[in-house]
Amino acid sequence: MLDPFGFIGRWLAARRDLQTAFAHELAVCAIFKNEARYLDEWLTFHHGVGVGHFYLYNDGSTDGFAEVLAPWIAAGKITLTDWTVKPQVPAYNDCILRRRTEARWIAFIDLDEFLFSPTGAPLPEVLRGYAEAAAVFVYWVLFGSGGHEAQPDLPVVEAYTACMGHAAALADGFDHGKVKDRSNYVTGWSRDGKSIVNPRKVRFQGVHAPRAVWSGATVDERGRPPRQRSDDCDLPYAVLRINHYWSKSLDEFRAKIVRGSIANRTRPARNLARWLEREAMLNSDRDETILPIWRRIVAARR
Repeated sequence: MLDPFGFIGRWLAARRDLQTAFAHELAVCAIFKNEARYLDEWLTFHHGVGVGHFYLYNDGSTDGFAEVLAPWIAAGKITLTDWTVKPQVPAYNDCILRRRTEARWIAFIDLDEFLFSPTGAPLPEVLRGYAEAAAVFVYWVLFGSGGHEAQPDLPVVEAYTACMGHAAALADGFDHGKVKDRSNYVTGWSRDGKSIVNPRKVRFQGVHAPRAVWSGATVDERGRPPRQRSDDCDLPYAVLRINHYWSKSLDEFRAKIVRGSIANRTRPARNLARWLEREAMLNSDRDETILPIWRRIVAARR
């Protein structure tokens, strides 16, 4: 009897997916609240690297987001949903259940995360090499404030180029935690990044941890299971990466700590001094890999 979860089953499923025409080769799902000042840059960048559609969930924004999104919605690039259910995971699963037949791949990222290929290749082209996967795990490169007290009058990707160096990235001192039960988790033990998922194969149980419900597994850009941050190895960033602008300016970072993140809004704000100490770790190196790609996108938009 053919094992549908074995090699042949995965191959057949991958072939069926490849033969299916989806409305969008790659979409992005994100939740936002009062991010109007950042939305257009974030949308422009991801559209420029090959994202065909955006499933955006509005978590009670009260700023001018509607005006920013209006031209994108008119162009058919955004599906906007008002969402009040907390925390993020129900929104992610809602997107998967409602949109799984619309997009071949869906990346689940936040408004402070910029997903791209350092090779400059369009993301759908890169993802063709991972047809059998349930999810492709993409590691973060964490960016700090660069010493900016207030937000500079620049795009995020130009304003913040100070980042965590390799030595700090492998240290235990900056750890977002580990998934305790890795037996069926697509992402294994690493939570230092986000996933691009095949929405027909996964469900979310945590923001960083989609669970495979049929076939396939997670792979990183090398086709291997994601590694723990504590491994003494080079994390792969050559083909796919996420620039995570974790703090932005120090003013914004302090405000974010006080109000709590979307994912952890039920927890009290953590010790400010402790988080500022962690933020300082994100300024030990400099990385401008994203800038040529961003400038090409901006030039094409003119």
